[in-house]
Amino acid sequence: MPQTSASNETKKGVVVRSIRNGLVTAIPVVMIGSFALVLKFLPVPAYQNFLATFGSGILPALFTSVNNATFGMLSVYMTVFISMSRAQLRTGTDEYPCGFAVVSLAAFAILSGFSQGNVAIDVLGVKGMFTAVVASTVSPQLMGFWTRRSRSSSRIYSEGADTGFNIAVSVVVPALLTVGTVALFNYALVATFQVSGFHELFVNAAGRVFSNIGDSLHIGLAFVFLSSLMWFFGIHGSNVLEGVSQRILEPGLAINVALAGSGQAPTEIISKTFIDVFVLMGGCGSAMCLLLSLFLFSRNSGSRTLSRIAAIPMLFNINELMIFGLPVVFNRYLFLPFMLTPLLMTLTSYAAIAWGLVPVPCHQVQWTTPILLGGYVATGSVAGSLLQLFNLVLGVFAYMPFIRLHDGEKLRNAGENLQGLVALLKRSEEKRVPVNLMELDGHSGLCAKMLASDLKKAVENGELTLHYQPQFDNGGRCIGSEALLRWNHPTFGMIYPPLVIRLAEDIGILYELEKYILAAAAGNAARLREAAGRRIKTCVNITAAAFYEPSFEAFLQGLLDSGAVEPGDLWLELTEQKALLFDHQTEEKSRRVRAMGFPLVIDDFSMGHTSIRYLQSNEFDMVKLDGSFVRGMNDNPRSCEIVTSIVSLSRALNFTVMGEYVETKEQQELLEKLGCTHYQGYLYSPAVPFDDFLQKIALD
Repeated sequence: MPQTSASNETKKGVVVRSIRNGLVTAIPVVMIGSFALVLKFLPVPAYQNFLATFGSGILPALFTSVNNATFGMLSVYMTVFISMSRAQLRTGTDEYPCGFAVVSLAAFAILSGFSQGNVAIDVLGVKGMFTAVVASTVSPQLMGFWTRRSRSSSRIYSEGADTGFNIAVSVVVPALLTVGTVALFNYALVATFQVSGFHELFVNAAGRVFSNIGDSLHIGLAFVFLSSLMWFFGIHGSNVLEGVSQRILEPGLAINVALAGSGQAPTEIISKTFIDVFVLMGGCGSAMCLLLSLFLFSRNSGSRTLSRIAAIPMLFNINELMIFGLPVVFNRYLFLPFMLTPLLMTLTSYAAIAWGLVPVPCHQVQWTTPILLGGYVATGSVAGSLLQLFNLVLGVFAYMPFIRLHDGEKLRNAGENLQGLVALLKRSEEKRVPVNLMELDGHSGLCAKMLASDLKKAVENGELTLHYQPQFDNGGRCIGSEALLRWNHPTFGMIYPPLVIRLAEDIGILYELEKYILAAAAGNAARLREAAGRRIKTCVNITAAAFYEPSFEAFLQGLLDSGAVEPGDLWLELTEQKALLFDHQTEEKSRRVRAMGFPLVIDDFSMGHTSIRYLQSNEFDMVKLDGSFVRGMNDNPRSCEIVTSIVSLSRALNFTVMGEYVETKEQQELLEKLGCTHYQGYLYSPAVPFDDFLQKIALD
């Protein structure tokens, strides 16, 4: 069957995603190696003297060993990570990744020229990155090809032939054919081009291409452009082109050093140091400019948080967290500034040096050297630092308009994700099937986690508010209210309240949130008494989990001791997220809480078994009718009978009945006819901000 263009695009996408995922997996390795270099080469004289004298130089030796074990083996790590990612994306399972990794490592060794001997060990580090990418993407493809055509799928059934054994046996023939194919290909290259392997051929060819570009400025521009383009697609362009960099760009610095040593003026402007210091500030794409532009112009809290986390690594030109976290990779809004800003830096830096405003770099600088310090060390002049600062400001404003476009896109996507999250929660509530929002995958899961992080900060910073829904009696007199949580998110506006509660529950801060609400309601109690000239009760929702907290009674006593709240100001409205236990300890605790001056309310009371058992303890002062009864009274006579029964119970057991969701005058009049004389609902008022509620009280 002919392969469609769509399937071709899918395969290409799998290759790019596997490379990107491999690099993401390698972030810990890259950062460990990078910080080892930072600690070893930080160009501060006093620090370097300390390293040289402390413990007979043990610290530099340790940093070197860490760097050798990370960057010195980076191509090996990348071969494993990319091949395993490639296998998983290809098969949709983790059945074969280890086999693919082993075969890819063998292919990498062959293509690097190890089979010919006399190969420098540094090919295992960043120099061999391109070869690692080729080996780890081609080998899994060949493995799949030979697996489909081999006959080694028979299973062995014996005592030692478990699933793992059978999998290992089944890949022997495809692995052998894959390694053999790679070896034949590499041998053809060796025989044809007289090289040690594919790696040397690539370095030679790339070097020749760059050498034929023309003058050094065009070589620099081409290198920066190609490196940035690779990064945009999730490929570590700087490492992939390391071999080219060492062959084409590093000689320029060596020439300058030799000329300066002989008393002559340096002549080579473009060099690896030039690009590392003046162009790749913060990493590829002049990422430090992106970082500062986010700090200054982004209104997206997630982007700003990521910027704060990535700031320290990027100070030392380690930008993986930003590139893959924002992300920059495959981000259409950041493509142009990510590609063009480094080119602009190349041109401005070249012009400044060519015009004699800044000395030609003639001192080697480690790529991990922080900005401003790097410019000074490379040129031996403050002018080098000033050039970096000028480029930094220029780059920040180059990114600015695209950051705002990116913010707009993120806001639209986040709004859609939030709507999906709310819809998911509503379906969960309707079907009574619990869902843990922190365990969700995809966009909904990411949205939930971001909101949860923001909620935790909002609770800590006191950014949540209360709205009050008034409660009235049948004489039209306001007798109290229910305090309802509201979260005005800086990006999304008002968040669906049940979502706030569920997020707090899933991240383990629900009790802290409930105490926050109680404390806020207590803080408003005195103003309520003053405005009304009498006591106005405030019902506050609490869960059974909060009620059972060992510290709950002490917290309530603290509210009383503060003087902000008096007995009878706050009524505790128990919600049935988790039912109360019907035991002696619960009854005793209920009595103590009521004796402290906090009456208890049953929310959404029905004639169910749980609700009726609540009344057996006779510790509740008010019940709120389940909203389905109030809504159904006009159409369902049984609803009226149930309300009548509950009202009769209230008279016998001495508690108050309140009708919620009262939206029409007809509902209120029918409830009054049935004996219910306290109401809450849109007929009287929705939940309003506290100051608006005070005005209603004052007019009552």
